[in-house]
Amino acid sequence: METQVSSAPDASFTSVKTAKALVAEQASNEIVFAVVGYVGSGTSEIATTLKTLLENPALPGGRYEAHILKARKVIEDWAINSGETVPVTPQNDLATTTRFQDLGDKMRAGGDYAIVARRLVDVIRLTRAAKLGISNPGEDPVPPDGVRRAYILDSIRHPAEVELLRRVYQDAFVLVGIVCEAKVRQNRIVNKYTNAGAGDAEKFMKRDARDIEKHGQRVSDAFHMADFFVDNTTDQFLEGQEPNPDWDISDNLSRLIRIMTVADVVRPTISETAMHDAYGASLQSACLSRQVGAALLDATGNIVATGTNEVPRAGGGVYGESFQSHQDDHRCVFQKVGKYCSNTREQNTIINKLIEDIPELHALDNIRKNKLRLDLRESRVGDLLEFSRAVHAEMDAVFSAGRKGVTTIGTRLFVTTFPCHYCARGIVAAGIDEVQYIEPYPKSQALSLHPDAITINAKDWREPSKGGNKVLFRAFTGVAPRLYKRAFLKDRDLKDSTTGNFQIGSPEWGSPWHLHGVSYVELESALVKSK
Repeated sequence: METQVSSAPDASFTSVKTAKALVAEQASNEIVFAVVGYVGSGTSEIATTLKTLLENPALPGGRYEAHILKARKVIEDWAINSGETVPVTPQNDLATTTRFQDLGDKMRAGGDYAIVARRLVDVIRLTRAAKLGISNPGEDPVPPDGVRRAYILDSIRHPAEVELLRRVYQDAFVLVGIVCEAKVRQNRIVNKYTNAGAGDAEKFMKRDARDIEKHGQRVSDAFHMADFFVDNTTDQFLEGQEPNPDWDISDNLSRLIRIMTVADVVRPTISETAMHDAYGASLQSACLSRQVGAALLDATGNIVATGTNEVPRAGGGVYGESFQSHQDDHRCVFQKVGKYCSNTREQNTIINKLIEDIPELHALDNIRKNKLRLDLRESRVGDLLEFSRAVHAEMDAVFSAGRKGVTTIGTRLFVTTFPCHYCARGIVAAGIDEVQYIEPYPKSQALSLHPDAITINAKDWREPSKGGNKVLFRAFTGVAPRLYKRAFLKDRDLKDSTTGNFQIGSPEWGSPWHLHGVSYVELESALVKSK
């Protein structure tokens, strides 16, 4: 049995400052934004807009000193120091941008997939040092001076970069995801790059979204990790560079900043609450492959059912949603014998059977056969879905509504991942009007199989329940589930305790967005020092 070490009974242990004051004075007052979006979505446009909004002196607590830090610049610096060839052609040349893609891949090929973000962390440190008048900080820490600063990183291309930045800057890190329709992005690329046709743009977009190499660009794997999503499908300017009145990015980013600075009371939209409920449902899943959640809303915004990807149980529903004992739980991970994913195992059986049935492959040695197996797993064979034991989250929600006698006609479905083609046809058949999702799902053939019944174009769209002929599938925008609690939790007084008049107070223990300028070890020491 461990013995707890007692706090020293020192009579002089009477701190002049309270613990609350000591914690509050360690707040760095710095925040780090990063933008992530597929090529052509306008990451630089979003970064510039953020900077303008953060520099507004009317913000509660005053303006931020905002800095845009470019990932492209750290890649260029690395290339020069590494003796790599750096393009000297104009930025509107597609070959120039492709070369920078190659250089970024080469940086990550060393094994540190977060290397670009790691270099950006150093740029943040050096930017702070320059503002403090420190000309050569070397590798020493550069403590913040309490000035409100915002660093905007343009842009994220790999999920490892997000993981690193979240661990370093914790609650002071905010990732903004930029939604944009693929056709619009393709047109922007063709118009931007003088030597790019539609085919070149498509190839460029595919590589950007998810390179076949793990050290390549994996924007699709990083995108769904965002804290806040905005839709930049609408161009900022009309022809002739006139401002487009339909461009609402500034309004949406202003809402994010109002939430962060508590400029006023901001409440979640129905869509944000629905997606948060879908995310909560996903956490119930014990699937070995992925966790997916769904929430089904009626026409007035009431949640009528939720769903999770899980193994069905006799009597209706799925395992894990009733009060049955653990011994009666037959999900894959809780099997007493043979815990495995049936879908992966069946894929392997098919691959082995393919190799066995082709006589020309019999002469291959084991090394080449294993390589072939890996290659086949990366092919469409690895996209097969039908051997999973789990009911998908979307269908679980639809079936749950059906068991309760609730109609699905005219409903809206919020799901954490883009529906597969099996669920897509069920969604259409159920009479659902609209689907909103966060994470892309490249395996899905929903759009190519059902172009007559599904659209991703919201312009002039009309609900099927009101006479339209297509279900709308669109990316979610707003506060993401991972930010929901921090954005909307009441953490301060909103009225004068005597008069009852509306008044926004300050959180007793500091802003939930604050990052401490010292480590927890240093904070421990500060808290126990006698004065």
